Amino acid sequence: MNALPWHREALERLMGRHPRLPHAILVSGRRGIGKVAFARELARSLLCESPIDRLACGQCPSCHWFGQSNHPDYREVVPESAEEGDGEGGEADSGKEAGKKSLVIKIDQVRAIREFVSLSTHRAGHRVIVLHPAQALQPAAANALLKTLEEPPPATVIALVSDRPARLLATIRSRCESVVLRAPERESALAWLKAGGAQEPEAALALAGGAPLLAAELAQPEDREWRRRVVAELSRPDGAHVLAFAAGFDRALLERTLFVMQTWVHDLVRLKSAGEARHHVDSVAALKAKARRARLDRLLALDRELLEARRLVSHPLNARLAAEHLMMAYNRATLA
Repeated sequence: MNALPWHREALERLMGRHPRLPHAILVSGRRGIGKVAFARELARSLLCESPIDRLACGQCPSCHWFGQSNHPDYREVVPESAEEGDGEGGEADSGKEAGKKSLVIKIDQVRAIREFVSLSTHRAGHRVIVLHPAQALQPAAANALLKTLEEPPPATVIALVSDRPARLLATIRSRCESVVLRAPERESALAWLKAGGAQEPEAALALAGGAPLLAAELAQPEDREWRRRVVAELSRPDGAHVLAFAAGFDRALLERTLFVMQTWVHDLVRLKSAGEARHHVDSVAALKAKARRARLDRLLALDRELLEARRLVSHPLNARLAAEHLMMAYNRATLA
């Protein structure tokens, strides 16, 4: 594990304040840029017993324990549904199995934090907790966490990670030092994707809006194939074949489709407003053909519907009916 190259400077700057770091840090920034990786690397560096240039050495017993996910002075708090994922690129679980797991951080998990920080550290150093996504805190859990932040235990750093910090309690935000991370420059992101063997990295990075970790996920064969299918449906001159396309949809397929639809509609709005496509740069001809007949007011209304649908996708709903409704709204907006 190493700091992502575009976040190394921010990490070094933060570690340069050690041991006078704040007890609580709110790491924020757009989805898919490596916020969770940053928080984990911060934790590893704080726990390291032989840091090199302020960052983790990767060789000491502490680094080995951290790499094996069993460091006694480290805890990571996530919803049940994210326990097997990386916490940032996308959904950790999909389909019916994910539907059985909690999508929120519960009060019992926060109470466990309070028990953890009440104990002495095992290595006579720091204790670190990484909690993500912070906006998933239940109201009762958020209030319980606030009590810990108001009475910070010694030698403890709590890092909250969120791409929607405005959804946190203002009292929690006020007790955290804000660390806002940025996406890398395009060339840096492309170099990182190519080094990782990503297929069609330029298209994936454009679709991800410049977020490299999200782009790496979107470059996976299954995701690339699904995007092609959705784009083919959205590009039909006679409109999407709604019923056939939405047959067999589950929540996971709906969420992936919503992302493609939302970025596609954003590109259509940009083209209608004399701009250029930003996301689907490999489908510009199809976008221009659809934009010529589309109505801007209906596209903007559809964009609001898609935004609301993405907000509600984690709640129980009929994925097939939701997909049918949104595809019909798309046809109405683009066949005017």
